[in-house]
Amino acid sequence: MGGPKESETKKFLRKRAPFYIAGATLLLVFVVPEVTKSSLQDIIPDTLDAEERTALDRVLSYTGPNDTGWSIKDVVSDKIEEEYPDGNVYDHRSTTLDVVVTDTGAGSYRVVLNFESSGRALVFDWDVNVQTGEIRGNNGVAKDMVDLVNFYD
Repeated sequence: MGGPKESETKKFLRKRAPFYIAGATLLLVFVVPEVTKSSLQDIIPDTLDAEERTALDRVLSYTGPNDTGWSIKDVVSDKIEEEYPDGNVYDHRSTTLDVVVTDTGAGSYRVVLNFESSGRALVFDWDVNVQTGEIRGNNGVAKDMVDLVNFYD
């Protein structure tokens, strides 16, 4: 008399369990952090009214005169990641983003992003005409970004 026979399914799983555990671990270590990673969009405050949000969206979605290539939002994100290369700065507890949108008349707005983390600040300052779509940088960093977007192929 022999003991009860192990089912084929249990044998199959027992042989392959280390591979399933390794696969699940790889998913948890590499895939989950990338999926839950924060971005610039995630830290934009929700306190803007409709007109202010329109002006901000116009600036961040600007892709140059031919509407192709990088957007201002992509360039801002790259600049932030370049300045803070130690990891996901958007999740850091000291990270803040203040957005100031000022109506300057005739469909024009001044949009200022004050990004601060770890005691260092980046200020991005643009003028935008929401009717014509014209964007102009008011400080060196913002001017460089507009030029980069305008002339990026």
